[in-house]
Amino acid sequence: MKRFSASLRSVPALLVALGLLAVGVAGCGGGSGSDEGPSRTMNMVTVNWIEGLAMTYMQERILEDSLGMTVDVKEVQGGGIAFKSVADGERDFFNEAWLPTTHKDPWNQTKDNAQKLGYTYKGTSVGIAVPSYVEVDSFPDFAQYADAMDGTLNGIESGAAINGQMERTLELYDMQDQFSVTAASGPANWQALESAINDNEPIAVAAWKPHWKWTQYDIKYVNGARTGQNVDIWGESEDIFTIVDNEFIEEFPKEAVCFLKEFEANDQQVGSLMNAFRNRGETSKQDAAAQWIQDHPEDVRQWMQKTEECAASDDPVEPLPDDATFSS
Repeated sequence: MKRFSASLRSVPALLVALGLLAVGVAGCGGGSGSDEGPSRTMNMVTVNWIEGLAMTYMQERILEDSLGMTVDVKEVQGGGIAFKSVADGERDFFNEAWLPTTHKDPWNQTKDNAQKLGYTYKGTSVGIAVPSYVEVDSFPDFAQYADAMDGTLNGIESGAAINGQMERTLELYDMQDQFSVTAASGPANWQALESAINDNEPIAVAAWKPHWKWTQYDIKYVNGARTGQNVDIWGESEDIFTIVDNEFIEEFPKEAVCFLKEFEANDQQVGSLMNAFRNRGETSKQDAAAQWIQDHPEDVRQWMQKTEECAASDDPVEPLPDDATFSS
């Protein structure tokens, strides 16, 4: 695949042409900051979930190339680590907190030192998915596939909330002697799904929306093991939030805070971003993000217009309440 030139990292020319820099990078600050003014260096944390990676590096490019920030991105294994790194002050923000269910435990452990700044995406779902050719409608139907599936339900990284939800569902239906949950990375999860589909074999995987696999493969959630069903385990529909440390709003320029506060992606935007990253080949994540920005000027314009309105307001930026939720 063609490697994009370094000029793609200099997206300001594109953004200026689009009229996206109405908010000056030297404009109003977010608060007291330091004696030298608000900090222009941000530390971001992300997990190797493709939707989070795609949004992270796209936000990094906009923050750097149109808002004059310097952003350091750290990739970690697991949401719990991401929450802790924000609460401990090691990282400034994390844009993929699934609440109130998926990340309930790490949020409860860290929310005294962190805040919900805004919504990243509204209306998620999680559950166990199978290829549509697998004749499983409700969870107990898995019993007939115990041998064919080697007694395995494919989870994601160790410690992930969805793995626990899968295990509790096995207990609910008294099937823990027939199946166990195998932890693996997110990429290993979908690679196992792809391999099974290519061989027309049965498989069950941890699944969630938004994710590109729903447009790539003909798959379905299993009744009894999904959002909105057995809600004590799987919960109701939730949202994805950007969480920040308690000093974030005052520490950084108001326009940068406003961008992360007002940013919200829809299904089409998240889907196209994930496909751009999944198909990037040898292209760097930064260049894949820059190319997406170049190819989607109207989407970026929409976010930047909201950023400008927020930054121009005399009102201070306020975090969301701890218990804020749109979908539930």
